[in-house]
Amino acid sequence: MRHTGSLILAALLALPAAATEQEHISKTFDLADGGTVDVSRIAGPVEIAIGGDGKVDVDIVRSAPTKEDLACGAVVIEPSPTKVEIRTESKCDNVRGSQQVKLTVPRSADLSLRTIAGSLRVGATDGMLKLESIAGRVELAGVREARMSSIAGGLELSVAGIGDRGIRVSSVTGGIDLEVTPSTDAQLEAHSVAGHVESDVPGLRLVEAGEADYRAILGSGGPAIVLQSVVGKVKIHG
Repeated sequence: MRHTGSLILAALLALPAAATEQEHISKTFDLADGGTVDVSRIAGPVEIAIGGDGKVDVDIVRSAPTKEDLACGAVVIEPSPTKVEIRTESKCDNVRGSQQVKLTVPRSADLSLRTIAGSLRVGATDGMLKLESIAGRVELAGVREARMSSIAGGLELSVAGIGDRGIRVSSVTGGIDLEVTPSTDAQLEAHSVAGHVESDVPGLRLVEAGEADYRAILGSGGPAIVLQSVVGKVKIHG
């Protein structure tokens, strides 16, 4: 978990002690069906809601203690018909600033979020969700397909109608709260859990329950939900 710990330290150093200067960015972009929204290097919380097809609404507030500090950073937005990329860039060696990002994206969009020094909330999406190096708590609704790694503040996710590519999660500190609907058909695996696995899902069939490993079948089985290297309790419920 060394990489995640370094991210948290960097986040604390980046956040301003008292933000008195702000910049508000509000834009809307077109995005094709099945396009990608890519967000990276954000020092602050990110919230993603699901809206109508074909549009990405961007609302960002940049904050810093002074005008000079605010000028030391920038938010870069690079839109195209198939991808909207959002990231921060530094213009100075020592940047004191934070960002609060709120997006509304199409349900079909694939989402990629990396190096987020704050909490993350994402609404139900039909696309692939990719997370890497998230320093705050992560709350996800209606996940179908996902690849996630290095989450430092715990993970809460609900799963319904899992896709063929399944869900794989690795390196989580703070435990995992997994909610599955009674109609979910999946294979469930938890490996290297430094805590314990607790489940109360009706119809769940246990295959293996060891000290650090757990395997079960939900419904008639199907794509895999794999939880790997978790520090904290794994709670599975309906």
